[in-house]
Amino acid sequence: MEFKGKVYLLGGERLDKTKHMHWEFETITKHTQDILLVVDQSQNVQFVTPSFETILGYSTKDILGKNAFEPVFPEDRERLMASHQEVITLKKAKVDEYRVFHKNGEIKYLESKVMPIPNVPDNLAVVSIRDITLRKSMETELENRKNRYQYLQNQLKKYSQDLSLVLKVSELKNRLIQELDTVLPDSEPVISIYHRQTDEFEGDNPIDLQSYLPKLIVGKLQYDHEQVHILLGERKDKTFILTIKAFSLKESMDKIWFETLIFYTVMVFESLHVIENLMNQLEDALQKDKRPQWILRLLFNLSEKQRLELSGDLHDTVLQDQMNLYRNLEAILKDYNFKGEIQAQLMGISKGLSDSIHQIQMTCNELRPPLLRELGLLQSLENLFEYTQISSTFKINYTTKNTEGLILSEEETIGLYRIIQELLNNAGKHSQASNLHFYVECEDNRVILHYSDDGVGFNADKLTPTYKSIGLSGMRERIKSFGGTIEFNSQLGKGLRVKLELPINS
Repeated sequence: MEFKGKVYLLGGERLDKTKHMHWEFETITKHTQDILLVVDQSQNVQFVTPSFETILGYSTKDILGKNAFEPVFPEDRERLMASHQEVITLKKAKVDEYRVFHKNGEIKYLESKVMPIPNVPDNLAVVSIRDITLRKSMETELENRKNRYQYLQNQLKKYSQDLSLVLKVSELKNRLIQELDTVLPDSEPVISIYHRQTDEFEGDNPIDLQSYLPKLIVGKLQYDHEQVHILLGERKDKTFILTIKAFSLKESMDKIWFETLIFYTVMVFESLHVIENLMNQLEDALQKDKRPQWILRLLFNLSEKQRLELSGDLHDTVLQDQMNLYRNLEAILKDYNFKGEIQAQLMGISKGLSDSIHQIQMTCNELRPPLLRELGLLQSLENLFEYTQISSTFKINYTTKNTEGLILSEEETIGLYRIIQELLNNAGKHSQASNLHFYVECEDNRVILHYSDDGVGFNADKLTPTYKSIGLSGMRERIKSFGGTIEFNSQLGKGLRVKLELPINS
């Protein structure tokens, strides 16, 4: 092998320049898919295979005699030059990954193995280069999908938690639109209201749905070219229809997330249908905010019943299906010896299923806390605080006084547990607190809860009934249903303090 008129020894033996050897060498260099370079100690290219032009677009003349690192991405160049110098110094092969500019300006990802040639002048090194752009693209895509999956799971968890606090159809509509705008920003969601008596849509409706009304089924996706229509439910003479852009459901995981979101929404809508009908009848005879305790208790009991049914449905259907898929995949991974990218992808899917199972179990536990009736309020709160502390940045302090022998009804136990759940939820979402203090005591046939944190607080006097105050409103209504009282004391920058008193009816 000759470089610029010189003859070098390769591996200690002189290369025989016979026609046969020349033909073999020329055949190998012309047909190898990888790039082969010979680089001297000055980092100049002495030899290059034709595959250099195939992969990077440059002719061999563009690189011969020039610095080998000229096409390398600037941010990788210094690191790669240092690596090459290390090979020359230590006489030890090294593998690197880096980016290179294609002649057309595109960035290519390459993997190279630099091997020093022993017993030759100029410290020559052979560089074997492989194009890994496709592999890097697949790795990036897998990582993006993993992050997207985790994001969708977290959003679904937040949405399901917030639905437990929704008391009106208008609140449900606003929360649904907010969620779709956040997760599918190009979906352009619209909720159309059709009045069956007048055969007209409410307001200036931009979507012509007349021909699709007979086809719509509650909770099912109906595709209409560039749009998707979903019947959310009906109440009185009104039909509620959600419409989004079809192209916003680009990935299968987005569609699964959307279908689950609709399932949650329809369940709550059906519950609110019963509740709002009752509320509308009562509001004709009662002043605003003067609803009787028994009505409030009825509403919350209906809500808890729906949570129990939803928890059971999730546990008996979705959770079992996910667990069967996970077991089957684990069996396949055990029986077959996959390697490389396939093994990595299957392991990623297995982890995703495991995370999904854990998330569904958490949702079921939140919808209906396990052993709440059997353990009672105080022990259940200890379990809740221990579990919350694991995944939270704040510290929880929990103390009790005179609570020995405390007996509460199931309604009271669930009511207090839900209020404390909401305080924890508020702390995690809004307060930015470092320390939370819960103090429970019994006095004169009353249960008294004191809560305080060192978070950012809010102006309690000017709190408006926006989405952020749904939790506080729900706590007020819930404690009012038991004939108790609750006080919120907060100022901006001075945290939140809550005092709750509940008469022990039992």
